[in-house]
Amino acid sequence: MTKLKRVMTAVDFSKPARAAFDRAVALSGVHDAELTVVHAVPTDRRFGWDARERTALIASLRAAAQAAGVRLKVSVQHGDPAGVILLHARARRPDLIVLGNSERSGLDRFRFGSVAETVALAATQPVLVVPAASGGAPESGAPFKNILVAVDFGDGSSAAVERALAMANGDSRVTVLHVVRGVPFGRTLRYPYHLMEPEYQRHLVRSAWGKIAALLPRNGTAAARVHARVVTGDPTAEIARVAAEAGADVILMGVPARGAIGRLLMGSTATRVMRTAGRPVLAVPQRLDEASGPVRDGTRLAAAA
Repeated sequence: MTKLKRVMTAVDFSKPARAAFDRAVALSGVHDAELTVVHAVPTDRRFGWDARERTALIASLRAAAQAAGVRLKVSVQHGDPAGVILLHARARRPDLIVLGNSERSGLDRFRFGSVAETVALAATQPVLVVPAASGGAPESGAPFKNILVAVDFGDGSSAAVERALAMANGDSRVTVLHVVRGVPFGRTLRYPYHLMEPEYQRHLVRSAWGKIAALLPRNGTAAARVHARVVTGDPTAEIARVAAEAGADVILMGVPARGAIGRLLMGSTATRVMRTAGRPVLAVPQRLDEASGPVRDGTRLAAAA
C-alpha cells in the first residue's frame, strides 16, 4: 500500500465533515501520517462567529486523534472554504486530502456544487470525498479492500490503475471498469443510418476490451486480484451500479485537467459520481502538478498548532 506521510482534512459543524475526519484519522493511524485539520470561517461572518462552538469542536477532534495515536495540527482561517483548503493544500503539500461531501440538494447543488467537488476538480493532490452515509472509519486496518477504478482510456488511465494497485494489499480486490456510452433506442429509429449504431456500439465494446486488457498487470499476484468489466450505458449511472454490485468501498476516478471556466461549464463524470454513488470517491488529477510552495496572499492564519 502506498505510504502516506501527510493527510489533510477540512471540518465544519456538519455530519459529512465529521465522517471525513474519522476517515482521515483512520488513514493517518494506518500510515503513521501527520494529520492537518483546516477550518474556514466564511467571509460573510465575523471571525469570532461561533467561537465557543468552534473551540469545543476542535477539542473533540484533538481528543479523537489522541485516542487513535495520530499527530494532529489544526489551522483556523477566515475565507472562502474551498479557497482556504486549496491554499493550505498548496502550502502544506499533503499526500491526500479527505473531505466530506455536503448535503446540499436540488437545484442549489447542481448550480453551485459543493466545497468538496470544487476542491476535487482544482487540487493537484488526490482528494478522497466521503459521503456521510458511508460512515467515517473503515471497518478494519486495511482502509480499502474493494477498489473500483473507472477508466476512459485517456492519458491518466494507466496511472489510475497503478494507483489503485498501490492502494491495495494482498486481500484487496481491484475492479477496472470502462463504460461505453449507450445509444437511446428512440434515436436508432429516427434516421436509417442510425440502424448501424448497435453494430458500431458492439465494435466499441470489443475495442474497449482490447484497451482495458492493455492496462492490466499480466502476471504475479496483482494480476490474480484484478478484474475487468466493460458495460454499456450512462457512465455516471453505470459506475454507481457496478460499484454497488462489486461492494466497492472506494471508487477511484481520474479528473481531467481543465481551467476554471471549463470546470464550471462542463463539470465532470467524477463530480456526478460523487453526488450519486453514496460511497467514497478518490479523485486523482490526471496530471499531478508540482506544488508551487507556500502561498503568500495576505490572508491571516489565526490559530495553528
